[in-house]
Amino acid sequence: MVIQNLVNTKQYFVNETKMNYFVVYEKFEKVKAFFKDKYIEEWNAGTEELIHIFYANSKSDSVRSLRSFKLNQEKMSIEDTLQTIKQEHKEIFK
Repeated sequence: MVIQNLVNTKQYFVNETKMNYFVVYEKFEKVKAFFKDKYIEEWNAGTEELIHIFYANSKSDSVRSLRSFKLNQEKMSIEDTLQTIKQEHKEIFK
């Protein structure tokens, strides 16, 4: 079983997006856990970083994910992803 522990989160473009749109960064530590001889063993499985674009429906309490970006430290940084969001999702900005 893989367990994901949320270790960091941050909202970007707070005053720049239209109402009900959110750009959120999340960082998870991943752990693989399994039973062995009546005990649980855990192995570090690295980290995962994501940036989500969410839309909150004002008529209900639901939040919908419009798009998610999985960050790859070799190819895509947080800054690169934020620039991509600005270019490809202009409709969410004021």
